[in-house]
Amino acid sequence: MRKYYLDTLRLLAILIVIILHIFLIYSSLPYYIKQGNSDFLTYIIILFLVWLMPLLFTIAGITSFYSLKKRSVGEYLKERVQRLLIPFISAMLILNPILSFYGLKFHENIQINYLEFYPIFFKITDLTGYDGGLTLGPAWFILFLFIVSCLAVPVILLLRKYKVDLSNKDFSIFTIILMGLIPVIFYPILTSGEGKSLGMSFAFFLLGYYLLSNNNVMIKLDKNKFLMVVLTFIMTSIFIIGIIYLKNVFEPITFYYQVFLGWIWILLLLIIGKIFLNKTNNAIQYLSESSFTIYIFHETILVAVAYYIIQITSNIYIQMLLIFILTISLSIGFYALCKQFKITRFIFGIK
Repeated sequence: MRKYYLDTLRLLAILIVIILHIFLIYSSLPYYIKQGNSDFLTYIIILFLVWLMPLLFTIAGITSFYSLKKRSVGEYLKERVQRLLIPFISAMLILNPILSFYGLKFHENIQINYLEFYPIFFKITDLTGYDGGLTLGPAWFILFLFIVSCLAVPVILLLRKYKVDLSNKDFSIFTIILMGLIPVIFYPILTSGEGKSLGMSFAFFLLGYYLLSNNNVMIKLDKNKFLMVVLTFIMTSIFIIGIIYLKNVFEPITFYYQVFLGWIWILLLLIIGKIFLNKTNNAIQYLSESSFTIYIFHETILVAVAYYIIQITSNIYIQMLLIFILTISLSIGFYALCKQFKITRFIFGIK
């Protein structure tokens, strides 16, 4: 039976990514376009990022478990190339230059047309793109997921060879919780030092593949949902107090604590998803199918729209609302348009 709540959780996660990118414009964090310096929004962004991208890697691991039950390894890797690598290359050549273009125009106030700018994009600076240089933008997730998926295959084949099967194993709730130490241990491997880590992403993917695809584990989590609610509340409260009031003490362990807290949130969200979101309809199915493409398009559209919206109205709430509505509607519109043509389906990984 298809686990519809995974599709819905992925869709909601991508919707939250869009909202957080809007918040970045008004937070105290750097971004392509800036229109504020809110510490409150900064803390909101940090709190959601604790679990947001790790959840997407975990869901990818769970869905890969079911995908490899229907496909050979070769078919799986071919699908990864079509759905991840080719869209990543396309984003780097077509979409991300637009991000850097508007970043340069906003921060440097340089009057330059896009054709003149395009060669500048491939200059490597700090990879933020705020100065017009090369940026991964949201495509970092696509690249990481492709690498993680490929790295997972040898592990999966090795454990198959030695007949290691965890799909029906019964784990205690405390073992499940302590599994969150694995991404903590893997966090320093190829990390940016700012929350992005290939090692951590790999760990979350494998935990999704081997642990959270196990129905016994989900049953165990459901039986202990009250414990997970309490644990999540306590650990989140400690995290908030630490990053706001105890920065000097908390800073050395912030990212490690954040990774483990992310795991606790993922377990709770999967419980909530299974209870409340395990259903579907035509709208959810369409949006779920388009969610990956919406993710690819959204930030380029968002930044371009924001650049002009902030010049039209000074009301921050109207700005936010217009940026959100236009980003969502144009992202879905571009998905619908690209779906009509074979070439655009190919370059953006649309089925």
